[in-house]
Amino acid sequence: MNPGDKAAERRHLAAALLSYVAFAVVVLQHLWAAPQRRLMADNGQDQVFFEWVLTHAARLFTHGDNPFFTDQLNAPLGVNLMANTSVLGLGLPLAPITLLFGAGTTFVLIDTIALAATAGAWYFVLSRHVVGSRIAAYVGGLFCGFAPSMISQSTSHPNIAGQFLIPFIVWNVLRLRDPGPPLRRGLALGAVVLVQCFINEEILFLTAVALLIFLLAYLHPRDYAAAIRNAAPALGIAVAFTAVLLAYPLYHQFAGPQAYHGLPDFVHTFSTDLASFTRFSSRSIFAPDKVDWTDKMGGRTEENTFLGLPLVGLLAAAAVALVRVRAARAVIITALAFAALSLGSDVKYQGEETGWTGPWRWMHELPLLDSVVPTRLALVVTPLLGVFLALLIDRYVVGPRPAPAPAAPVASTHPSDATDLPHAGSAPVSPEPAHHARGMGAAISDSSGAAATLEARPQPDDEETTPAARWLWAVALAVALFPLIPTPQPASERDAVPAFFTSGAWRKTIPANSTVVPVPLDWYTALDAMQWSTETGLNIKIVGGYFLAPDPNDPKGTAMYGAVGRPTLSLLGSVGNDGNVPQITPEQQAQARADADYWKADFVVLPDRQGNSEAIHQAGDRLFGPAEHVMDVWIWRV
Repeated sequence: MNPGDKAAERRHLAAALLSYVAFAVVVLQHLWAAPQRRLMADNGQDQVFFEWVLTHAARLFTHGDNPFFTDQLNAPLGVNLMANTSVLGLGLPLAPITLLFGAGTTFVLIDTIALAATAGAWYFVLSRHVVGSRIAAYVGGLFCGFAPSMISQSTSHPNIAGQFLIPFIVWNVLRLRDPGPPLRRGLALGAVVLVQCFINEEILFLTAVALLIFLLAYLHPRDYAAAIRNAAPALGIAVAFTAVLLAYPLYHQFAGPQAYHGLPDFVHTFSTDLASFTRFSSRSIFAPDKVDWTDKMGGRTEENTFLGLPLVGLLAAAAVALVRVRAARAVIITALAFAALSLGSDVKYQGEETGWTGPWRWMHELPLLDSVVPTRLALVVTPLLGVFLALLIDRYVVGPRPAPAPAAPVASTHPSDATDLPHAGSAPVSPEPAHHARGMGAAISDSSGAAATLEARPQPDDEETTPAARWLWAVALAVALFPLIPTPQPASERDAVPAFFTSGAWRKTIPANSTVVPVPLDWYTALDAMQWSTETGLNIKIVGGYFLAPDPNDPKGTAMYGAVGRPTLSLLGSVGNDGNVPQITPEQQAQARADADYWKADFVVLPDRQGNSEAIHQAGDRLFGPAEHVMDVWIWRV
């Protein structure tokens, strides 16, 4: 590729990326308007959690905290941050933003990056290695970054929506067999895997499984052994590199303090509904008024398969049209496999059991798979369909381009695939190096040891698509994709954090690293307390919070959400619910002292704005002694 072509490539990439950023900002405009004062309306709790871990990442530079464990949350037990989603891969490089502008700003920034960078990364890989048409690559990237599943996951799941390293992981795996010393290829793959591990391990694991299925479908069975043999040196280097650097973090995740084994049982019931494939998502311009059964899939944050009937029909027709294209065929097989697995153990239709057993029933208890939410298996379908749409547009909307200049032949071991790109001994290929040749695709070893290419783009000798047929495909694509245009994510004003914390007045009353018990410690108070902690820069330890930790009542150590309950919190929670102040017995006072000892508590804090706060205040006085009122909170020194 000459310098002029490289400059043009960079300009096109920059233009595509800028447009993707603009789309992402439009989708998140309500949050961008006031990131420190607003929360995602559909999922504020996860935003609160991510703002907390982003603040923790910034503290690694200011306080030297442990990156993998914290006792500032869930005191006195702490939280295993490797076993939760600490997004160190995003939080560490953006720590200056967090320190300067606050975690709310960093959160909306990483959510924007998640959408735009994922689209841009797929555009880069598709345009350079898979298809010859920039339009095809652009639409493919747009779908990969802004499909309904991505918009759904951007609802406070930036770690899952942030899939911008996945295209590079896929490409580095497919080129492991490239000629030359394996060290560089192995280290390149190891580096992107390492960073992805600190963004989201679930997506990394699903990518590995998807690649395995794709390669089994793409390669001829007689080439399996040769492919493994040829890729082994670079793959071994990648595995060794990541094993050394991830050994301690992964040990800490699976065997360290507060490690758990498997998700709660109710999470395994979140599976794809069979009816969802032909419906539009709740955050698209053609959204239905209400779909009652999405809660059984995990709610609006897990609308991973809402493709709409027009797109499903188009994909079915395109699968027939591209059945002879080996890459397209392997993509569809992989997508169908993950769509089927995402149906869970018991297949549902519009929220009702069908009586059919899904293939996930025989897999969900296997190691690692026991921590996968079934409906998230469908997340793999989105990038696969993005690639498939790019192949479709490249072949049937844009069509074949003029033949490249002849060069030395490379051998084909499988002439039966009539639409494959040129292999050894067949038609000539471009003299450009493989990593620059447009549409050449991934290097996959063949039985001869030579590199075979991932057939993808149309060739000059392919059957010509008539102009009428191109227009027909283009109109069908527009009809299928237009209803999926996302609407802006709604955001709502946060409940006000007590001025006691926002003003800094807490420093005069509560020494740094003191343990604070928020009351009554129900689900919502625990989330409020995490925001108090974030406001203080995590300079107080709080009891409770929102996280995953082992359930002490489960001998297997299965995860539970939040802290273990204590009798005193149950008592105060009951007062908060009904507003009735009970007679406090000496036994309950003794229990309150025992609970305070268990928490190693220094202070108990009750905000004025808490529901039934006066009743809770009176009950607290009878349990802990007289409280002190400071600004807009009641404080007991215990």
